[in-house]
Amino acid sequence: MKKIGLYQISVIIFFALLPVIGIIGDVFILKSETNTFSIILKWFVFSGVGLRLFSAGLKQAINPSFTAKEIFKVYEEKSFAIIREIGFANISFGFIGILSFFFPIFRLAAATSGGLYFGLAGSLHIFRKMKSRDEIFAMISDYFIFFILIILMVISYTKGLM
Repeated sequence: MKKIGLYQISVIIFFALLPVIGIIGDVFILKSETNTFSIILKWFVFSGVGLRLFSAGLKQAINPSFTAKEIFKVYEEKSFAIIREIGFANISFGFIGILSFFFPIFRLAAATSGGLYFGLAGSLHIFRKMKSRDEIFAMISDYFIFFILIILMVISYTKGLM
């Protein structure tokens, strides 16, 4: 059995641990008057889209070989420029997600673009024939945050919170 690596730990922290801690803090400690679904969306967008994509983008921009080699099993150094460019896009998406924490007007854009990104990325993984363990983890985590964001946006929209 392979031990859990830093990549998996960071995804678990950004997609589950930080949002849950933030939601609990807002609802039970700060006793926020904001609708619970809005608080949940705020934390999943901030952490799942904002912090996760921003940090992933930094990693891809600084060390593209990890994504190329460990996720996609591509060892050609010429691919690193493409991975670095994807990193810049992730930094941009992530920055909007981080800003949405402080400026709620950005939240819908961050949730929509980040959710769409994760959904499309998850679909890309599905159609690849040879998947590494890290790629399977990436696919599952991409779909997890995609479905969380979609569900929260639909609930928020139907309740008139957006």
